[in-house]
Amino acid sequence: MKTLEFGEQVGHVLSGGDVLALTGGDLGAGKTLLTRGIALGLGIPAEQVNSPTFTLIQAYESQTPVIHVDLYRLEDPSAIFQLGLEDYFTPQNIVIIEWADRLLKALPPDYLAIHLEHGDTETIRHLTVRGTGPRGTHIVTALRHTNIEHHPLTNS
Repeated sequence: MKTLEFGEQVGHVLSGGDVLALTGGDLGAGKTLLTRGIALGLGIPAEQVNSPTFTLIQAYESQTPVIHVDLYRLEDPSAIFQLGLEDYFTPQNIVIIEWADRLLKALPPDYLAIHLEHGDTETIRHLTVRGTGPRGTHIVTALRHTNIEHHPLTNS
């Protein structure tokens, strides 16, 4: 299954208040591509989604606003808290955080963790999806019903 398609399936099961923590891999592991797919599943054109590496936070308008955060360039943990990221954790928003391993302590207790890694070739990705609370677990269950769990992902 392609990373974009998987992301689109994830987007179909999300609702306001959901937080996604994308971790793992290095640059090029597919975090932004996955985010594009999620946005597509939420009705946001994929071409509108770019990595907010320099702006750190990008908002996309849709029926449920999507807040896209990229913490790659943020090395100082205190700077993460100065962003006011917790203000985005509301029932009105879906928050997707790339490089979330840099702020795991600041995440709400209930989120969807998606860990991406390079596979055997440069175009194959492997991922692990885990819910950390009731809503995150519900999302994982919903994804299982779409028969997409444990498929290797291609970077396209």
